[in-house]
Amino acid sequence: MRKKSPRAICYDLLNRMEREISHPDQLLKDSFKKYRHLTPLDRAFLTELIYGILRWREKLDFSIRYFSKLPFEKIELPTLNLLRLGLYQIQFLTRTPVSAAVNESVELAKRVRGSGGGGFVNAILRSYLRRREELVYPKIEEDPALHLSIVQSYPLWLVRRWIEEVGVKGALRVCILNNKIPSLTLRTNTLKISREELIERLREKGLKAAPAHYSAEGVYLEDTLPVSELPFLNEGFFIIQDEGSQLVTSVLDPKPGEVILDGCAAPGGKTTHIGQRMKNRGKIYALDLTREKLSLIEEMCKRLGVVNVKRLKGDVTRSLPALQGVKFDRILADVPCSGFGTLRRNPDLKWRRAEEDIRRLSQLQLQILDNLSEYVKERGVLVYSTCTIFREENEEVVEHFLKDHPEFQLEPVSNLLPERLRPLIQKEWLKTFPPGDGMDGFFIARMRKRSSKEEIS
Repeated sequence: MRKKSPRAICYDLLNRMEREISHPDQLLKDSFKKYRHLTPLDRAFLTELIYGILRWREKLDFSIRYFSKLPFEKIELPTLNLLRLGLYQIQFLTRTPVSAAVNESVELAKRVRGSGGGGFVNAILRSYLRRREELVYPKIEEDPALHLSIVQSYPLWLVRRWIEEVGVKGALRVCILNNKIPSLTLRTNTLKISREELIERLREKGLKAAPAHYSAEGVYLEDTLPVSELPFLNEGFFIIQDEGSQLVTSVLDPKPGEVILDGCAAPGGKTTHIGQRMKNRGKIYALDLTREKLSLIEEMCKRLGVVNVKRLKGDVTRSLPALQGVKFDRILADVPCSGFGTLRRNPDLKWRRAEEDIRRLSQLQLQILDNLSEYVKERGVLVYSTCTIFREENEEVVEHFLKDHPEFQLEPVSNLLPERLRPLIQKEWLKTFPPGDGMDGFFIARMRKRSSKEEIS
């Protein structure tokens, strides 16, 4: 059987992502297992192709629209992905020979789309090479949103929203930062090792590790080696977790001996962080919808040595019979969201999510908060968090919830967090957006349930 090249595998994965909801990282992991002939350089090249095309799709499509005699809307998706594959290498990969980018794209097109497809791809790629100086992008002075949408490669509706929220200069900064490849951030598993010892052992392996600025357990790793090749991962000394995500547990502030509910727990990053902070003393109920998701939590708990977690299958938007009569000291509602705070790591979200998803998700988020609030004991804590940046899913959800639930009051997170985190606090909540601090965009709010003796104003 003919061994597939990284370009051919990339083409297959791009088509799969259009047909099914699969994260590119998972598709890449599956491909590395399937195609054992791929060298480390091949795997790195394939990863670069997939994520690069996803990041710069709109800019690539602008060139295709200009040089194609066939209307863009009539180009079949498989052919469009072949063009994106070839153009990305020409435009962005300066170390890839142009001849290789063109010739291999054309040969791949001939194999999968016939001689006609090969001729079409060849014509557009070579037209770009001959006439690329003809391309004129919309001027930022005349149409800022359209300019940023094409030049920085984002959906127009998304850029317009950013401009409304942080202005043109702020939106440009957000676009540029979200197109940068993020470094890895680890969360030290202090049940097994201290942060200082982990950093020392990583450095002994030749890796560039440093303490994170905001999270007490966080470690920055400058190296970009594949996750599967990280030392000490299987030993459970750490997990990969963005620093913003680590701060959610800091705001929850779990204590040993408490009873805590993680309402949307899979894959288990925050669940295990809670267990770590509790020193495995007390009880954590980890709730999620499917057995598959619960198995992810179980796997992570075993690897990290977190033993105080009880996994429960249930719908967090509905009454939970398994929890009847149970009241919790603290509940974490890390809710499903549009995920626009994680575009650095998930550029596919730019093209998967639509503006209407934001309103739909905000309704779901409020429903989850309403339901989980029933299980908070008096003087108990309810923490709401998302990895998105829009008011509809963040501030407005919390404000609406508090209006409907006067028995809860907002607690300033500044009372819980060290001085170095003060710049991230907006009003009473923590918000890591715009992403100038190297973290994903997170929103975290903390509410406490009043006792029955407290007067509700």
